[in-house]
Amino acid sequence: MSKRPLCAFALLFMAVIWCLNLAGVPFFGNAPPVLPNGCSPDHAVLEGRVYETKSNSFYTTLYIRQVKILSDPNKYSIEQVKVNIKNDLADNTVRPGRKVRLTGDLQQIPLPFNPGQFNERSYYYARKIKWYLEGSSMKAFPPDAWSFEALRCQVKSFLSDKIRELAPFDTGGIFCAMLLGEKQEIGKEDQLLLKLDGVLHIAAISGTHLSFLGWGLFRLLRKLRVPVAAAGGISVMLMMQYGIFTGSSASAMRAVIMFSLAVGAMAAGRTYDLLSALSLSAVLLLLESPGYLYDSGFLLSFGAILGLAVVYPAFSEKKEKRKTAMALKSGLAVQLATIPIQMYFFYELPVFGILVNLLVLPTVGIVLGSGVFGCLAGLAVPFLGELFMLPGAFFLKMYLFMGQILRQIPFASVITGRPAMWKILLYYILLAVWAARGRKEGKKRHILLRYLPLILGVFLLFVRIPDKKLRITFLDVGQGDCSVVMYEGKTYVVDGGSSSVSGVGNYRILPFLKCMGIRKIDAIFLSHMDDDHINGIGELLKAIRNRETTLRIEKLFLSECNDKQEKRKVIEKTGREAGCRILYLYGGDRIKSGELELRCLYPYENTEGDSNEASQVLLLSLGDFRALFTGDMEGAGETAVTEALEQKQIKAQVLKVAHHGSKNSTSLRFLEALKPAAGIISCGEDNRYGHPHRELTERLLQEKVKIFQTKELGAVFLVTDGKRSEVSFQHKKSMVN
Repeated sequence: MSKRPLCAFALLFMAVIWCLNLAGVPFFGNAPPVLPNGCSPDHAVLEGRVYETKSNSFYTTLYIRQVKILSDPNKYSIEQVKVNIKNDLADNTVRPGRKVRLTGDLQQIPLPFNPGQFNERSYYYARKIKWYLEGSSMKAFPPDAWSFEALRCQVKSFLSDKIRELAPFDTGGIFCAMLLGEKQEIGKEDQLLLKLDGVLHIAAISGTHLSFLGWGLFRLLRKLRVPVAAAGGISVMLMMQYGIFTGSSASAMRAVIMFSLAVGAMAAGRTYDLLSALSLSAVLLLLESPGYLYDSGFLLSFGAILGLAVVYPAFSEKKEKRKTAMALKSGLAVQLATIPIQMYFFYELPVFGILVNLLVLPTVGIVLGSGVFGCLAGLAVPFLGELFMLPGAFFLKMYLFMGQILRQIPFASVITGRPAMWKILLYYILLAVWAARGRKEGKKRHILLRYLPLILGVFLLFVRIPDKKLRITFLDVGQGDCSVVMYEGKTYVVDGGSSSVSGVGNYRILPFLKCMGIRKIDAIFLSHMDDDHINGIGELLKAIRNRETTLRIEKLFLSECNDKQEKRKVIEKTGREAGCRILYLYGGDRIKSGELELRCLYPYENTEGDSNEASQVLLLSLGDFRALFTGDMEGAGETAVTEALEQKQIKAQVLKVAHHGSKNSTSLRFLEALKPAAGIISCGEDNRYGHPHRELTERLLQEKVKIFQTKELGAVFLVTDGKRSEVSFQHKKSMVN
């Protein structure tokens, strides 16, 4: 490090940012936003300039900078804002560069409410966006005569349309991502296939693109006899503009900075040091936005270069001459350097990623060149553009074809879970020790001793120590229900749906399961057929059926009811297509796993009534601990369960309160029979039903039941060994907004 002071400074700088954030100390760029005195977040009026737009069937999303909040007669500057506004309230003529005035409720970007959920705050803070606005009205000012954002948008839109028009075999979306940074243009299916290949990174603007374009331009200028300094200056300037044009992503700007330093070193006749250049680019990007330290794109980009610079040389004593071996070792080095990052952010790894990259990376240059020359030629002669794009499109289809093959292999992607931070730090220490010793000692040591630190690091990262405690997580799914039970390697899920969160299965339930390292659900219990209890499970079953995830579900337990039979038939059919056994559960049935028991108290066979009354009620037992899951139990169903509790003198420490806290459930008689110490209420913020109702909470408090609401606390966690129990929660939402 003494020979590379920039490296030491970069490490120290990152450590300071991390420690300050860990201690909760606000610091430059990463401090939470605060409204000026006298400004209210409710019905706020904002003015700003749009720099990016997105839209779907229902909403328009605007990203605005240079934002002012109006508080008559003053205007105050605030941080950048992401605006969601319904399409019928939006002005569809607004494009980047236009100034707009918006009215709506302003709120801080929330933290994730469940483990594994996408961290919007971290993502947007890194991009200097610190507010959300739910827009209620919008006014667009007349367009400026000229603005960079408007011009960039127009050029991008024109080029995107042209690329899609020219690209053969429906590869236009991938070409748009690779050349213009428009990753959202890739279809969901193609994204999945590239992800299985482990090559989704080729769609991001990165060092590969900048090396190909920048150095290609530099060599072209030199062949035209342009002096080194001038050729370098032109190349650097154009690559900077290209990085900004494609969205200024962390990976693109890292590549721009390093390319500029390499060209500058060449022009000045100085030696270019890869690690020093990497360190300087890290410091510059973190000075611009400290939030990048927690951004997956930033960490993967820098991790890949560190793998090539530090890990790759440890594989061999001398310079590798065989191209295949060199490609394989460099791919392995990148994987070793980035595996913990992939596990931490995505909770799974593509098993065949190294081998597929070995085939793909030598052809990426062809794809890029084909796309660039095809696009340029197509501007003048469309037929010529299509011809130039043909080789690149062929290779892209080959990548997708390999993904289709891997999709049929059950273990092509493995769910790993999120490793603890201490494991990640220790892994990198062992990796650094191995890399340092490998370069010094070469092949002198026995192969086992030589690779021992690396083997220990990988073992530590992947191995999970068994836990004999029972863990129950009541997920925050908005207005709905989902509970996950984990005990001695077994996983059970009780309900899974929401009426207020779209895509709850794909964006809340599945990420939690993957984050916990759960590859198999042993059983799912569906209390009844209301959407807010089953639609998330339906999404999981479809994803498994369509091979979009490697998660498996063994059994699906239903209870028959005359109400909503069509929905039950649909979930049965989807479950069978996903490889589940469909079983029916009735009062008196028991499921045991070691000391853990799940007993069905209700419904009985041939139970009449609507789906709420006939909700499946489960009693979970471990040692002296009891928990009762009640679905939307009410009416005759609650009466029957209460009588069973009284007759068998069943008590439970924890109650999953029925029907999201409805006043028509959880009667005083029921509470007196069960005697719970804690009640978990799963409901959504500002739900239209007013759950939990005041009458219900008063009954719980009267019986001295401690109340935990997911709408206030996020996910609620319960841990017990069968004797002592502990309840915690994700975070108090009122403290983080």
